[in-house]
Amino acid sequence: MAQPSQFELPTEQYLEATFYGASSIADVQFWTAPVKCQVVAVREVHATAGTDGSAVTGTVRRCQGTEAATAGDDLLSATINFKGTALTEQAPALTTTTGDLTLEAGNRLSLDVTGTTTALAGVILTVLLKRV
Repeated sequence: MAQPSQFELPTEQYLEATFYGASSIADVQFWTAPVKCQVVAVREVHATAGTDGSAVTGTVRRCQGTEAATAGDDLLSATINFKGTALTEQAPALTTTTGDLTLEAGNRLSLDVTGTTTALAGVILTVLLKRV
């Protein structure tokens, strides 16, 4: 029997997609699924909160085909509050549309932001996925 490649993951292992944003965060696609997988959790923390007078929020999207970062399926049931307390982890609830949480190989994850993010800094966004 052939030995598995060092790049093959057993089905019980998880994948992690992480986005780091220093400042002035913009809409961005930040990860491409190497295999079919399902989002199981999202975590976010920022070092400096946004200060704009209007909402400064974000959501994570699944992008397929030629979809832009703002056009994919929303994977969260509530947005991330980028004006929330600095250095405090947020764990937004996932969408109840479970089919949207599954990424086929080649699908992408994106961060879609709303509001003026000039003051927002030190964003770490982590998405945990399991192979399916």
